[in-house]
Order: sequence, then structure tokens, then C-alpha cells
Amino acid sequence: MTTLGTVSLSQGKILSFWFDVNIFEELTEISPDSSESIIEDDKLITRFTTSKSGQQVTLTPITNYALNNEAVRYIFESDNPTQINVNVDGVVVYQVPPEQSASAVITIKGFNGPASIERTVLVSLDVSGASIIDVIDGGAVGSARKALSDVIDGALSGANPATQQLIYTSQDHVTPSYVRNNSFFLSSLVDALTCFSPWNSVGANRRAGTAITKRHAVLANHYKYGLGTAVRFITSDNTIVTRTVVQSARIFKNGLGTDAYMVLFDSDLPESITPCKLFPSNYTNYLPAGADPSSYAAKDIPLLAIDQEEKGIVLDFHKRGFPLEEPAIIYNSPKLSGRLAFYESIIAGDSGNPLFAVIGSELWLMSTFWGSYAGPFYGGMVPELNAMITALDTLQGDLTGYTVTEGDLSSYTDYS
Repeated sequence: MTTLGTVSLSQGKILSFWFDVNIFEELTEISPDSSESIIEDDKLITRFTTSKSGQQVTLTPITNYALNNEAVRYIFESDNPTQINVNVDGVVVYQVPPEQSASAVITIKGFNGPASIERTVLVSLDVSGASIIDVIDGGAVGSARKALSDVIDGALSGANPATQQLIYTSQDHVTPSYVRNNSFFLSSLVDALTCFSPWNSVGANRRAGTAITKRHAVLANHYKYGLGTAVRFITSDNTIVTRTVVQSARIFKNGLGTDAYMVLFDSDLPESITPCKLFPSNYTNYLPAGADPSSYAAKDIPLLAIDQEEKGIVLDFHKRGFPLEEPAIIYNSPKLSGRLAFYESIIAGDSGNPLFAVIGSELWLMSTFWGSYAGPFYGGMVPELNAMITALDTLQGDLTGYTVTEGDLSSYTDYS
């Protein structure tokens, strides 16, 4: 008898695409009663005692898979919009009087070409009496938090996103030609800003890559490019530097695949391109969580993110954690008004673009976009990254001797 084997239809998927829903809930201020400034460990905090408080909920669809190449989009609907509504970004808006509760079923409809899926989430919220809400305004003198906040917050003071958010005033991917925006709000970091690529021959302005050595770059595994891809970097004086990918592979941690992907270029990047350092794995010694059980180490530190249009977007670090199978971080929209003015939602096509902590004149790579709220934590994969550098170099027959460099926080107050 001859065995013909098995056939897998639709890659073994029952549906053509599927998504999960992440539910993020936090206490939010409704009306302040009084406030005071306090210092807790490394944090400068404004403590609000509110006469009314409630919960704010954000619903984030996470695309598990999509079997065609069309964009995935989502819409949100509430069955009780007069009391609990939801906006286009999945932020639930509470609209009932104090000391009352309400519930609503939020329907999330996902569309991927001709395919559509609906999922529902029951949201129950209440408004209560006085409570305490802490807003982190900055860092204490001598702290890493101060050093990691001051550059971005200082640059944002008086900045106008209409004229100061674009990194380039013009981008011509065909000719090609790139002209940096001298008014970009972090233009003082122009040399450090050379580490990320605005274009590649597979995804054009998408599928971004970020140099972590003179020969190696990282991007998203789920949105990667491979052998033969031409990748452009732009020097501080707008000179175009192009390198070609000759080896590439996914980064694994504890035997499990992460969303980090590394490529090896055919030759070193010039001195005019500055590879970035990595945000250090021991940051919790210098950025403590504090006594509040709802707080996390490094929470609310501002991050610079780059999107597919090469805009500088400001996000806040939230915590390390999800997904559990790999070192990862979660980031949120900022709470401080100056940062919020330079915030935009992360959308399809931004995947793989970098998120940096900014300190002095350097950019320290924190993550690359896996989704709208999470990505791999590169500082938690230093041994794996260095091992992959050696593996790719060996396959190419050209041992570069390069390793990644972690940022150093040891000059700041150690709270461990």
C-alpha cells in the first residue's frame, strides 16, 4: 500500500484569521480635589486626592494570524453607549454619575480582506468616592529616571508636533534623496538617529531595521526581510548608505522563538552611522518599582518610537512581562500633556520599528514593535543576540568579533 501523506489546508487554520483581545484597566482621575508633590525613591510625584475616580479600560486586538496579505482593521461597538461607550482606538469611555456602576458588551469586529471575525468583551465599570492617584512627573536628583526623562521632556517643552515631529522634511525613495528636519524636536541627537533604516528593498518604508553593531541589525520576526535585501541608512548630513543582507535568522530564548530577528550585512557600516546600545537588563536596580503594588520598575519613563512615516512618537514604558514566552515590554500612551502631544497610535505597518530610551546624546534600544502595545525586550536577550552574531558570522565565513553593547546606569543612584 502506498502512503501519500497528509495535506494541510489553510495552513491548518480553521478560520482565515483570528485575533485575541488584550484588556488593560487602570485607575483614572475624574475630578481632582487636592494635590501635593512628593518624592518616592527615584520618582518625583504629584499625588492627587480626587473627589471622584473610576476605571479607564483600553481594548487592544492582537492579530494571531491572517492568511492573506491584506491589512487587518478593527472597529468597536458598545451595546450601551449612553453609559459606556468606546472610541475608534478601543478606549472605553465611562458616562454615568458618581457612585454608580454600569456594564456594556463591547463588540470588536476584525476585517482581513473578505474575512471577518467578531469577538465580544463584557466591561463593567464604576465611579467611586475619594481616592489617591500618583502621577510621575520626573526623576529625583541623581537618579537614572531623571537622566532618562529630562532629554525628552526638555525637548518637548514648547515643541510643536506639526513642524517638529517629522525626522525628515522630505523622503524620495525612488531617486533616492532624504533631507533631515533641522527642527525635529530631538535634532540634537542627529548622530544617534542614524542607527535606524527608513527604507529597504522588500518593504520600502516598512519592515524597519535598526543597527546594533556595525554589521548587524534587528527587526520584527513577523515582519522581516531576508537574504539579498538592500537596506538604507542615512547619515547626519543626508548621505545615503546602502548595505545588503547576506545572512539572517530568528532569535530564540529558552528554546522558544521571539519576535526579534537579526540580519548580517555584506560589509561594515561607516563611522557616520552610529549603532545603538541596548537598554540594560539590570535597570530595576536603578529604576525601582516602589511600594505601590500596582507600580512597576521604570514605569512612565518616556520612550522615543519611530513609525513607518519616520515620525518621532513619544510613548511611556509601562512594565516588563507579556508575552510570557519571551523577554518583552509593554508600552502605553503618555500621561503627561507635553508627551501626549507627540503621541500617535501604533498601527499596521509600524511593526519592527524601534523604541528607544534617550539618555545624554545616546539612543538605547528598548524594543521593536510587535503590536500596538508590546514588543521584545532586547536587554533581556544579550547572550542570545551575541550568540546569533557569532552564528551568522560563521555561516558567512567572516567573524566580525562584534558584540552588542548595553547602556550603563552605574553612575546613578542604586536602589537595590
